Amino acid sequence: MVLKLVLSFLLAAPVLAWGRSSYLSQVQDQKLWEDPQWIKLGHYRKKWFGAYQSPLQGNFFISPHGDTDPKAELLATVNLLFGQDETSKKSQCRYLARMSWLKKRLDIDPQDIAPCPERDQWKKQLGAQELYIIFASSDLNSAGSSFGHTFLRAHNPQNTKEKELLDYGINYAAITGDDGGALYALKGLFGFYPGAYSMLPYYQKIREYTNMEGRNIWEYRLNFSPAEVEFLIDHLLELDGSYAPYYFADDNCSQQILELLEVAKPQLDLASSFHDFTIPLDTVKVLNQHHLLSGEKMRPSLQSEWRARYTALNAQEKKALKKVLKSTEPSAIADLDKKAQAEVLEASLSYLAIKEYREQKECKEEKYRLSVARAQLGAQTAPLQLEIPPSPLTSHDSQAFYLGYGKNDDFEFYRFKYRRAFHDLLSDDSSLSPFSHLEVLSFDFRYFTEKQNLDLYRFILLKIISTAPVNILDTPVSWKLDIGTEPRLSPFINIGAGLSFDFFRDTRFTVLALSENYELADTAQPYLGGEALFMTKHSGWRAFIGGKYLSSTTDGHHFPEYNAGLSTNISTVEIRGEYRQRDDVPEWMLSVVF
Repeated sequence: MVLKLVLSFLLAAPVLAWGRSSYLSQVQDQKLWEDPQWIKLGHYRKKWFGAYQSPLQGNFFISPHGDTDPKAELLATVNLLFGQDETSKKSQCRYLARMSWLKKRLDIDPQDIAPCPERDQWKKQLGAQELYIIFASSDLNSAGSSFGHTFLRAHNPQNTKEKELLDYGINYAAITGDDGGALYALKGLFGFYPGAYSMLPYYQKIREYTNMEGRNIWEYRLNFSPAEVEFLIDHLLELDGSYAPYYFADDNCSQQILELLEVAKPQLDLASSFHDFTIPLDTVKVLNQHHLLSGEKMRPSLQSEWRARYTALNAQEKKALKKVLKSTEPSAIADLDKKAQAEVLEASLSYLAIKEYREQKECKEEKYRLSVARAQLGAQTAPLQLEIPPSPLTSHDSQAFYLGYGKNDDFEFYRFKYRRAFHDLLSDDSSLSPFSHLEVLSFDFRYFTEKQNLDLYRFILLKIISTAPVNILDTPVSWKLDIGTEPRLSPFINIGAGLSFDFFRDTRFTVLALSENYELADTAQPYLGGEALFMTKHSGWRAFIGGKYLSSTTDGHHFPEYNAGLSTNISTVEIRGEYRQRDDVPEWMLSVVF
């Protein structure tokens, strides 16, 4: 008996070795390491002189040189997957996408293919046959989310209507730990955080973005077949335990999601559209340009619902709202008519829902009392109709060119400006943070005709204006940050903080305390003062009027500054006029932005 087993093993070993040798020969004959899908599977990127480099680290590659050598990685893969021991069978279930790809490219003996019942059962329970790209709107109070965020939803067709929340989200994000503030921003800019893929129930992602952070969510179905969706899921499973350096500006969530989509559809060339900046909103537009999107659905945030209910209340009802939330007793609004009581109670419940997520504690008793009181009033109000903001697909491009003409005092000049990202107070902020300014890397050149010289008049490294309106219950801080250089590359850092108020529809009034710091390369000349800014935006046009008063802390010099701007769109081109008077020196400009 023992002799038969030994003989069987000796006879089988050459056959197994021949099988692997045959597969290696097929790989060599076809030069499969040059296959576009194999390149996508390794997330290889072409460098100078045709060399390859993959950002993936961890346990993904089999060959010691797998991250730079697609051929070595493919040969090592075949050697591992078609070996003669138990490790090979386990590896076939570990590298599902590679195995699936090899089955289509090689003539493989069915006896050499190991079953993977656990993985098959998991994928059956997942039931993913469709993919959705999800865009979460921007959040200027978070450096990593200033430009929005994209992730995927793996959809099981059995999860219809609200059962869609039982789908799974596919996310790529930086692993930042407890870091925050300036350290968080700097480390994220220079790739000191690892980024990794994860899969979480979709309702958890909804809870994070729409409930906790108050960001609207936009969903688009991707035109991927069930087989392509399965291949992408297989690849995600083999990425478990791997990571890559995360850069906020370029190698971020959106860049990696595009590369993941290319794995399932290797004929696509999406990621190469972006180089220095990969902005989530732009990546959704690129997918649309490649005819990969169908349908559009918006999930409004709890903040959107709360603001709509709060805005609909009159002054008396807002005071009643504060009373009922302070006491959580419905009797506090007994002096209102039934319809007003119902509106106040609905607004109260909406606010408590946000409070629960914000403070991470439940308000069960308060919500129960107010819900019972609201139910007792009966049908007093119509269902809430939220105003759906314009689609992100219709928003302006992140980069822009400005051509203009103007006068500074008595000196005429021509203006040439390039803004890498993203938008300013005169831009259309449809689907973006309203009444905000987010400018990164802009170069403003001016040619003065009398002096006949071209000057880098202003360079902006980063400029942010974040405004949020005060209401009777909350007092959010509005703030600004402006870092760049003035003429002769003189650096400055300006900061401000204050409050904003919405008195009318589509308008906002902001007041800020300021600290402006110029000529930092020489002797700092800080100015302290205040600013008032009135902004309004309507269909087709935007405007602002502002004023500052600044006083030097070094020489006692003080002066006012006035600013105004008006812009409108003609097709895809923006026309704007701007006026500024600083320390009695007037300046006006007319510009075309495209």
